[in-house]
Amino acid sequence: MTATPVPEWLTADLFVSVLEKNVENFDKITKFTADTPFAAGENFLSILWAIEIEAALKDGSTKICKYMLKIPPTSAQAQAMIGMMNSFKRERICYYELFPVFDEMYRKAGKVTKIAPNAYSFDKDLGFDVILMEDVRQEGFKNMNRLEGLDMDHAKSALEVLAEFHAASATYIVNNNGLPALMMAPMLKDGMVEMLAKSQEPQEQVLVECLPIYKAENLKEKLISYRPKYLKEILNSENRSMEDFNVLSHGDCWSNNIMFQHDDKNNVLNTLLVDFQVGRFTSPALDLQYFLLSSTSLDIKLKYYDYFIQYYHQKLIENLKLLGYSKKMPSLRDLHMWMYDYSFMGYTVLLKSLPVILLDPNATKDFNMDNMMGDKNDGGAMQKAMYTGEGYCKQMQQLLPWLANKGYFD
Repeated sequence: MTATPVPEWLTADLFVSVLEKNVENFDKITKFTADTPFAAGENFLSILWAIEIEAALKDGSTKICKYMLKIPPTSAQAQAMIGMMNSFKRERICYYELFPVFDEMYRKAGKVTKIAPNAYSFDKDLGFDVILMEDVRQEGFKNMNRLEGLDMDHAKSALEVLAEFHAASATYIVNNNGLPALMMAPMLKDGMVEMLAKSQEPQEQVLVECLPIYKAENLKEKLISYRPKYLKEILNSENRSMEDFNVLSHGDCWSNNIMFQHDDKNNVLNTLLVDFQVGRFTSPALDLQYFLLSSTSLDIKLKYYDYFIQYYHQKLIENLKLLGYSKKMPSLRDLHMWMYDYSFMGYTVLLKSLPVILLDPNATKDFNMDNMMGDKNDGGAMQKAMYTGEGYCKQMQQLLPWLANKGYFD
């Protein structure tokens, strides 16, 4: 049983309308359980409830139905963040408005594909936004080990589904003159950049203090001088034109938000994306830069960086052609240029993502959003564990000079 109390509103009755619409010959619910299946450190901006229902059918048989219910978090930091970004509203637009259209676009083009799990709706207004999805773990889908990173086969499979997602959204944007209004508006509004700058000061201080551990003391002044440029680059990235090649970004495309299904020989069969809370109208380079630097294993991360860009581009063009994309196709050269335009994602990964991705939850107590930001009693301990962990230090020893040599901090 879960150690987290089940909310009073989370009852079997809530799911009756879902089963009536989606389970043939449904009669009644005979058993209902709710559990929180993920350990601390695997999810920060929401709470996930795994729902298992035994449903009696009208022919006397039973059927087990499994869902994943995503609800707002309890952390004050996380609540403030999802409120500013309208995270749940963004994700609901993806699951309930756009993905069914994307799937149909591919179906009409003769390709059977699936970008994300199916989503369902309650007939009751809970007073706050939730996402109800099929629990694809029952079909064998799972996350890979975030501490190890994705190997070549898993990285290429992730790039394939990312290219499918981007191609469908780019075609939708052209055909519909944009995305729903929330996705088209800049995510960073007045005051948010200043808030971002203030919130990341504890991480930046620890990062600079740890440069000797990363054998990168020579980059101290470069990193300090890059900070205001970093914020300016983020702001500039928000200004996208309909004349640019644009997609609906995932926004948080790293290994824990990618699920893989395997055959009996452990080969990848299918890949799904999950967690679209920061999706928006932008360049595909945002997702690609973030994914390649955050989620591939260290032995292939830099060695095959350019190859992965080429592979993604190949799959993107294949899907754009299939869907009848009517504007000029982006070239591989275009994509490499965009990767430089979104080089600020390299600093984002180093400062904010890899310290969490590579942190073993057993390394510190009270593994949560508040401590990750350095705001509670154990914040300092978690900050130290984040930036001094063995896996993180190994990556920083390679990533810092590589990014500096590419001019990412200039």
